[in-house]
Amino acid sequence: MPLKVTIQILADRAFTDDWFNKTYDLKLQRKELVELLEMATTNQLFQFDGELYEQVDGVAMGSALGQLLANVFLCHLEDKLQRDGMIPEFCKRYDDDTLSKMPNTTAATEFLNKLNNLHPSLSFTMELPIDGKIPFVGMEMRKHGSKVET
Repeated sequence: MPLKVTIQILADRAFTDDWFNKTYDLKLQRKELVELLEMATTNQLFQFDGELYEQVDGVAMGSALGQLLANVFLCHLEDKLQRDGMIPEFCKRYDDDTLSKMPNTTAATEFLNKLNNLHPSLSFTMELPIDGKIPFVGMEMRKHGSKVET
């Protein structure tokens, strides 16, 4: 997730019709919200395998703001896809995992390419069902007649 772009998207939405201040009875300026989000998310350090690293873009894993900002960015992309009439008939998302029903593998591959071309930092992958089963968010989904079982 591109952090600077996402913070700008969030600020745009928060200050549309001054929603953020009206909802939370604040007197915050857009610039101040952007600065607060940048302070809370940039120059973050994390440890992996005993080594210390600096997060250069995106939000460090485990950050309290990570899920919120990822959702803001993905909702922005979904809005663009919706405006362009490119959302499949059945398309559900949980965090950054998406489940879509496509007519065939070619259509699925074309949709994957569209997703990956929405922003240079994106890299979606695709899993196709095997023997009527597909993994999704830590579970296995199976087609059983006209029903889906987990």
